[in-house]
Amino acid sequence: MMTTRRRAEFAAFVLDLLDFIEEKIAEAIADERSRAAAVGEAVGAVPVLRDRLRENEVVEATFILVLGNAIEERWASRWWGDFARMVRPVRRGRPGFGRAAGILRGLVAGEGAS
Repeated sequence: MMTTRRRAEFAAFVLDLLDFIEEKIAEAIADERSRAAAVGEAVGAVPVLRDRLRENEVVEATFILVLGNAIEERWASRWWGDFARMVRPVRRGRPGFGRAAGILRGLVAGEGAS
């Protein structure tokens, strides 16, 4: 098996992806016409995020515990699909994501992990 050579430091990469996902959630909430596209873009970042989180088991487990179905591989597509179909999304995104991002940012920044 070939090991992927990483060019971006773990914490910076994960934080950038988390920011991107949050931006797309905000876009989906703000503009109903672009909701499906914005959610689709956010969903596209989830597998990349999951792949990178595998480098740090503690951070990965915390992300799964905090975000639950939004990031857990078996349930993520259903969670995001439900979000895209919401008539009036919760102001900060689906329950379980809005406040969770702050907790996860603190963990990732604190780890500064490999």
